Amino acid sequence: MPVDHAAVQDTLADAWDRWSHRCAILTPAEWTADTRCGAWDVRALIAHMCPDAAMFDAIADATMEGPAAVNDPAQLLRRFNSDGGAAHTMAEDLAATAAAEATALSPRDAADRFAESAARLRADPWPGATVISHPIVGSTTLAVTARLALMEATVHLLDLADAVGGVEPSYAALTLTRDLLIDVPSPTAAVEMLAGRAAAHTVVPVVR
Repeated sequence: MPVDHAAVQDTLADAWDRWSHRCAILTPAEWTADTRCGAWDVRALIAHMCPDAAMFDAIADATMEGPAAVNDPAQLLRRFNSDGGAAHTMAEDLAATAAAEATALSPRDAADRFAESAARLRADPWPGATVISHPIVGSTTLAVTARLALMEATVHLLDLADAVGGVEPSYAALTLTRDLLIDVPSPTAAVEMLAGRAAAHTVVPVVR
């Protein structure tokens, strides 16, 4: 079923606002609290998620002509998380980058960056059909980019809530993320797992 791109962007902007509000009131103890994301503490988790205004400026430079190589967010996640996919081969580099960037970040900086990105997205929405280059699959659309950004913001907001509480994703964010993640495995595998005919470990997790 087609997803309303404008609704996805509104929900993403709201998710970034929720990150901003929680970052603004983090205590020193919460800032260094452990998370369920491996070696990341809250600071590293936020550094991994924190958007940058530069990404909006980079969209114009990344725009391409012609059809996108991948125009389905579930397909991109499927390729990204396959055996030998970038989710596995790049995992250590991503973890190290987040840890390094965290040293130069403060809760106030993070709150401002999330708030500014939410405001920028509302003021200058991404045209969903626009094709942009992608380092893993070659090219995709801004509609796919927005769906994946919302998924990341939602899953990691649950990680933040697990670590320090005081925040939760919107119902819209949870619903859109659920619908995307359930679309990653094959329909047969998903139905058999949900109906109790197959063990959950044969299907999930669908993302790293």
